[in-house]
Amino acid sequence: MLDSRHSGAACIVAGTAIGAGMLGLPMVIGPMGFLPGTLLMAVVWAMALFSALLLLEVNLKIGAGKNFNNMAREVLGRGGQIVATGSMAFLLYALLVAYLTGVGGLVARTGGALGMAVTPQAGSLLFAVAGGVVVLIGTALVVRVNKALFYGMLVAMVVAFASLVPGVDVANLTTAAPREKLVLACLPVLFTSFGFHTGIPSIVRFLRSDARSLRRVILVGTALPVICYFLWLMVSLGGMPAADISRMGGNVDTLVSALAGSSAWLGSVLSAFAALALITSFLGVALALFDLLAETFRLSDSVLHRTVTAVLVFAPPVTAALLSPGRFIQALAHAGAALTILAVFLPCAMAWKLRRDKVQASYQVAGGTAALVVTSAFGLLVVSASYL
Repeated sequence: MLDSRHSGAACIVAGTAIGAGMLGLPMVIGPMGFLPGTLLMAVVWAMALFSALLLLEVNLKIGAGKNFNNMAREVLGRGGQIVATGSMAFLLYALLVAYLTGVGGLVARTGGALGMAVTPQAGSLLFAVAGGVVVLIGTALVVRVNKALFYGMLVAMVVAFASLVPGVDVANLTTAAPREKLVLACLPVLFTSFGFHTGIPSIVRFLRSDARSLRRVILVGTALPVICYFLWLMVSLGGMPAADISRMGGNVDTLVSALAGSSAWLGSVLSAFAALALITSFLGVALALFDLLAETFRLSDSVLHRTVTAVLVFAPPVTAALLSPGRFIQALAHAGAALTILAVFLPCAMAWKLRRDKVQASYQVAGGTAALVVTSAFGLLVVSASYL
């Protein structure tokens, strides 16, 4: 059993993973079927868990709590740090594009329901301005706003799940068509949905526990998203045929409309859940990118420098969202490629080098070199699938 401190850390791991990425799961898994999709999800979870344990091994070997950039530089040199920083920036930018396009579609849907003509691009721009103001004011406000919105998202998620259960048709869950192309298309979005790895050094630094306790925290923290995603896929895919999902085009607002059917109340609940999931993820990612860019370009906390940093954070994703609306799934796939570099290739490379140099520590993941090769091959598959 985990005490309150360790259970809190497990919730941080789970909360980092659970977010807007889960909205894309029904749209990529639906066409291939619930049963093969959940089996594939279990495989991706196992790979994400293994790579997370590799990061734990590396962190404990070189100094508990060192951040990702410092780990990469100490083990792989300046080149490794550049790859880590570049991949992190690309990941965060891709996620912001996904969230902006997702919210833009929801704003347009809500505006239409209220009799107002709002384009997805206008919705994305309005949301970016509002989110940018919150991030610009400071971290304290982001934390307070995000905490309140996260609790609201959990409530909306429970209500949405309970409301969708009566509409589940077992026949929809037993239909399966796991073609190779569909399986590959799922991988980047699935892996992005288990993207908690960058928070592991912070968890290690916060707990200061032994390797066994830290491993248990990661295991529990990653198991919670699996349970949540399984329930979400069951109630969402069970409520509509696979053919309907294939026609959605990867848009969040279309998913909400399909699940709600003719029920305005259910549509409102699902829209609230989707919007809160997108907003909480957006604020967390925007804050992380803000801090990364400020550190990289050595920008101070002055009003002028914070404004410059905010422009660097929001201008590229807003431009992409305006030029390519409705690209939620595609943006998540790009994020999956960047996450693979951070969460698979770099941990495998660092673990291999430290083992080769016979650096001793209290913990080493089982599997030896063979497991590193298999995990790296999985990473290559995810990156390849991101651009098919």
